Amino acid sequence: MKHVSSALLIALSFLIWSSSAYSKGSPDKIVITRSGLERPIEIIDRETLKSFDPWNGQFVDWTRGPVGEPQDQNKCYEVRFYMKWEGRHSAYDRGDLKLIYVVWYCAGRHGESGSVYLPGKDDKYAVNASTIWRQDDDGKWHSASREWDQLMNRVTAVSKPTGKSWAELSMRLLLLWFTNSAFV
Repeated sequence: MKHVSSALLIALSFLIWSSSAYSKGSPDKIVITRSGLERPIEIIDRETLKSFDPWNGQFVDWTRGPVGEPQDQNKCYEVRFYMKWEGRHSAYDRGDLKLIYVVWYCAGRHGESGSVYLPGKDDKYAVNASTIWRQDDDGKWHSASREWDQLMNRVTAVSKPTGKSWAELSMRLLLLWFTNSAFV
């Protein structure tokens, strides 16, 4: 009986370990939304996705700890991370892509760092708690990492906001092109 219990415990441990090992990896898609966008922004570039998997949390500057809620939330985005994960289901899935993590990002003002909110277990997206539990950080705002700010500034700069003229969008694209080419 003792050997059966030990074997069962080992088998159960292996199943739990293999399930968590299977689930970790780069997301397959990041979807960014906010009111005023004509359509969601989708990131599918493999290198970008590898750089921002939720398990490593590269979107947060962890050296700074939790920060206060941003005063200006006019440029805030909901950021959803999706991956193919057999057996996982939520109301926010997109076919075979399963919602694995959600954060809110608010762009910084006047060159300041943006802010990232990690939803807590009582927030709308309890799915985060079943993916990653960051006990001292969930439900709090954090400073965005420099790399996340750069990515968000880049992808949101080329999205056409509703109610904006094409002339304004063209100027934004020209400015983006000029600033990027100035550093090449």
